[in-house]
Amino acid sequence: MDNNALNCGKPFKWLPAKLLLIMKLIIVLMTTFLIQASAVGYAQRVTLNETGASLGNIINKIRLQTGYDFVFNSKEVGNAKKVTVNLKNVQLEEALRVLFRNQDLTYSVKDKFIVIEAAKPSFMDNLRAVFVNIDVRGRIVDSVTGNPLPGATVSVKGRRQGVRTGTDGTFLLQNVEEDVTVVISYTGYTTKEVPAAKELGTIRMEVAIGNLEEVAVTVNTGYQRIKPEQSTGAVAQIGTKEYESRVSSNFLDGLVNRLPGLMINNSVQFTSTTPGVGETTRPLFNIRGISTMSANQSPLIVVDGYPTELTLDMIDPNEIKSVTILKDAASATVYGVRASNGVIIIERKQATPGAAQFNFRSTLGLTPEENYSRYRWDPEASGINASYTRERQALIVNPSSWNALFAPGPITGGNIGRSIPYYIQAQLVAGIITPAQAESSFAELANYDNLEDYSRLFQRTAVSQTNTLNISGGVPDALYYITANYTGNRNNAILNDNNRFQLTGRTTLKLAKRLSLELITEYQENRANSAPIPGAAEFAGYERYEDVNGNPAAIISKSYAPVYNNVLLSQGFLDQNYYSLIEANKVSNKTRTLNYKTIANFNYNIGKGFNLLFGGVYETSRTEFRHLAAQGSNEVNAMVNTYTVTPTTANPSLVFKRNLPDGDFLRQQNTSSTGYTARTQLNYNKRIGNHSLNGIAGAEMRRVLNKSNLASYFGYNDQSLLHQPVDYASIINGVTGVRGTLVTSNPLEALNTLFNQTYDDDRYVSAFSNIVYSFKDTYSLSGSIRIDQSNLFGSDPKYKYKPLWSLGAAWNIHKEDFMNDINWLHQLKLRAAYGFNGNVAKLSLPQVIAQAQNNTQNTPTLPSLVLFSNANTGLRWEQTENLNFGLDYDIFKNITGSLEYYTKKTTDVMGNSSIDPTLGASSALVNYATIRNNGLEFSLKTDWISTKNFNWNTGIVVAKNNSKVLDVYRTGRYDPQILDLLGYVSGYPVGAMFSYDTRGLNNEGHPIIYDQNGASYVVNTSTTGTPLVTAMSDKNSGLVQYSGTTIPTISGGLSNRVDVGDFYFFAMINYYGGFKVRVPRPTPAETRPLLGSNNFWRVAGDEAKTDIPNLTDLNSFAPGLAYRYNSNYVVSGDYMTLGDVTVSYRLNDVNFIKKAGFKNFEIKAQASNLYSVGFNRYNFSMATGSYAKSYLTPTYTLGLFTNF
Repeated sequence: MDNNALNCGKPFKWLPAKLLLIMKLIIVLMTTFLIQASAVGYAQRVTLNETGASLGNIINKIRLQTGYDFVFNSKEVGNAKKVTVNLKNVQLEEALRVLFRNQDLTYSVKDKFIVIEAAKPSFMDNLRAVFVNIDVRGRIVDSVTGNPLPGATVSVKGRRQGVRTGTDGTFLLQNVEEDVTVVISYTGYTTKEVPAAKELGTIRMEVAIGNLEEVAVTVNTGYQRIKPEQSTGAVAQIGTKEYESRVSSNFLDGLVNRLPGLMINNSVQFTSTTPGVGETTRPLFNIRGISTMSANQSPLIVVDGYPTELTLDMIDPNEIKSVTILKDAASATVYGVRASNGVIIIERKQATPGAAQFNFRSTLGLTPEENYSRYRWDPEASGINASYTRERQALIVNPSSWNALFAPGPITGGNIGRSIPYYIQAQLVAGIITPAQAESSFAELANYDNLEDYSRLFQRTAVSQTNTLNISGGVPDALYYITANYTGNRNNAILNDNNRFQLTGRTTLKLAKRLSLELITEYQENRANSAPIPGAAEFAGYERYEDVNGNPAAIISKSYAPVYNNVLLSQGFLDQNYYSLIEANKVSNKTRTLNYKTIANFNYNIGKGFNLLFGGVYETSRTEFRHLAAQGSNEVNAMVNTYTVTPTTANPSLVFKRNLPDGDFLRQQNTSSTGYTARTQLNYNKRIGNHSLNGIAGAEMRRVLNKSNLASYFGYNDQSLLHQPVDYASIINGVTGVRGTLVTSNPLEALNTLFNQTYDDDRYVSAFSNIVYSFKDTYSLSGSIRIDQSNLFGSDPKYKYKPLWSLGAAWNIHKEDFMNDINWLHQLKLRAAYGFNGNVAKLSLPQVIAQAQNNTQNTPTLPSLVLFSNANTGLRWEQTENLNFGLDYDIFKNITGSLEYYTKKTTDVMGNSSIDPTLGASSALVNYATIRNNGLEFSLKTDWISTKNFNWNTGIVVAKNNSKVLDVYRTGRYDPQILDLLGYVSGYPVGAMFSYDTRGLNNEGHPIIYDQNGASYVVNTSTTGTPLVTAMSDKNSGLVQYSGTTIPTISGGLSNRVDVGDFYFFAMINYYGGFKVRVPRPTPAETRPLLGSNNFWRVAGDEAKTDIPNLTDLNSFAPGLAYRYNSNYVVSGDYMTLGDVTVSYRLNDVNFIKKAGFKNFEIKAQASNLYSVGFNRYNFSMATGSYAKSYLTPTYTLGLFTNF
């Protein structure tokens, strides 16, 4: 409280508060003494004649006439009603009575002081208010974007009663008279007045015209904020209400199909083979398609104004205020060589001035175990697999096969990994068991299925839990926002779980009149535990995890030959059978990750539209990975046995010796990533008449340093933390008498999996500028430019200083005079932009990249270098040329949206190309390939009904993207098996799929394929090595045919939210289309055969009822290709899912909730992944994760959301 005395109501704001208070007390005491000494000399009568005067002026005149001084709160007096009074020579008491008659203030006379205080309501006033007054609720949003306006002032007109809106734009104004007017004001927006009511619903605020400095812009590019009508780029945004309509434990979940052009799909995987990397499979996460082969395919993530190097789990979905995606050059070029994949701008919630506000959120999610009875597996899977294996082994087993299992040899020999049917067949042929015993054994295999035991032993209900506590508040010059979050996840697989703790603090301090500081600090700790849990279909259904006594049973197909294993045990070797239950409990992986982030921004207001930003971000991440295999596990036993010396025929004098000590095996890897960005930026934002200019210019430095260290220990004891020494040098050079090599066939490669160090240092220096000019808020032009330098680029001056730039234009057609008569059209804006942005691939460097290792081809081994990449002085960033046209609309004040058309052509894509062989290789990674993307995007948001107690909102998002690889170097086989893994084939879309035109079988059970001219060919085992097999891998043979792309070209989302009073209902439907999927073909050779797998060709005539080849062809190369890559089983991949259904109810009006002091008390229930339908003859939806699974596994979530 600012109590003022003897100052006519004008506070000495330049003095510290405590000093001012002491001065006031001293003056009061001195004045009191003087007044008492000379009271007789002061006049006691008052003469006033004022009209509409402020109470402060009246008080000053009374003080001068009477000598009385006043003690009061300057804010309370300043808010008092205007005074009209005509008094002539009246007593002071009469003057005071008239003066305060209609004021919400009281006065008291104490000696020569008049103390003014706020009037306190009487008991009857309070009692009357309980029955007459109401609580007013509502939500304040921007009229164009629908985003909430936190910190807006909501007050009663003519009263001092008021509140500010929360981060979601909602407010609660309590104990308000029913006949008053509510005033809503927000900086940069036109003030609104509405009659008071219990539910005011959603109040849309319109941007005020004419004061650019005060306009709260809504388009955030990370570097600057731009008025929506001035933006020329392709931008899409989601606000707090839309984002929080569903309960999200993962940041990306709340964005799926909510923003046009943003593809997030974890069910559809894109597989590609990149030179220098190999085969990789990634979920789809991109903006406007895939435009690179070896560089990062994901969008750039910007949090609180700076790109982040940390993982997405660092982003707490409970803190999201808005998410904006930048899709074209006009909006994203300012980010330079990191913006080719688009940019996602994340703006988090901030504090508003006022008392401390507490926000607590808690959610609990349950995901049930898998129901394997609903899978498309054949119910006779065990019998089918056993029967097939029996028939297959009958072709190769001979009387000596059983004895061969006992023959000593290398671990990689024929006595490892045999199936149970093989052992039965081998014993039968060797005469060890009778045919009746063999039949009984096979029947026992067919009558057992391990799925029930698998679920009991390895599966459970998954549980996820989140708790978030937030406290925020402060005064305008010092705001704080602190959040603590805990997330715990227990996975469906036993012994697999993870948890996360995160603490975030954000504060804004006004250090001086023109200088402010924004400081953000984050700490996060992640812990994850995992164990080697087998997959449900990893082993044949007849394999047992437990014996009849409940003890762990050996998985025969993954074990050393059981009978020979007993011989090894008798010789002193360790048990090398594989027990899934033992391995799950003796082998563990523990990961601990610590993330830390600090952002500091100093903002100096120079004046006249200029302000200077100097700041930066520092991020560090440290991960500790710990793999521990306990003594007795198959992993440890296999390594010890591998390096155990035994007498051999060639060296019978050798003595049994273990070269690896007893104990556990520990592998530890520590990785760290440290990155910083330092930025200096000058901003200019000014409006002069009809001209507006919003520009930035700046420079930044960025460095990212990654390091890792891998070390391994044998003979480790987890209690004492000690380990035993190992003679690695002897192992590398070869140990006579050992039964194999350590883990791999190359000892040095194995050593690299035990000990390794990496170091990666990337540095960038950049300069950038972006300018937006607007005339009459009707016509806008924008331009941006950025130059990036990095140690990753070559020294060729042709590319070194090549800038990335963009130009854009916008026309607000609805502001033209000829549009004035169209009342239903509130916005119509046409946009166009052209420019370039880039991407960085790190598989090649300006220098030679080589790895030091020993040449194991020589004895003894010699030091050598493995060449990874030649020096490339012309190395440069991948460049994307963007052209975008957009149309934004707002009709009938309740329907808004946009329509976009774009083309993207990425050149200089890093890929393989032929080079001069004298350089040491026939091909190298160079800037060679070209990829083109183009498409359409449409979005619509509508408020069908918007009243105080009922609202219905719909959101529609549709995006179509077509891609084509225009130029890429390719040699080698050209068959569907290779091409499907390649991902990039010249002349076809990214993710192209290829097949054979296979049309059934001949009368011998061999597949028949056709070329593009209709000629037929029979494919069988005898064709191996023939011209036909060569033709099956030849690009020009006409046998390999294009079947479509594996990446959805169309994505769409339909969201609906219905609010009825304190209740709301939200549902989300997702659609993906325009792509193909290959349905797996049934085969009895699978460990878990699909339905129909037993219907393979056996005798002539079967070709009329099956297309599954004969027993031999199923496992032969060429016939197997013709069957598995049959174009008849490439079907539409289009599918639709009912992604989320959320219901919420606010209990704010419940008495005990009010008495407990809660401003908001909301309960939400959500069901996710409820249903999916595939638009093909199999009803196969990729959302299920695999063809075998015919349903979605739902997740049920219950949440509590409170404010107090």
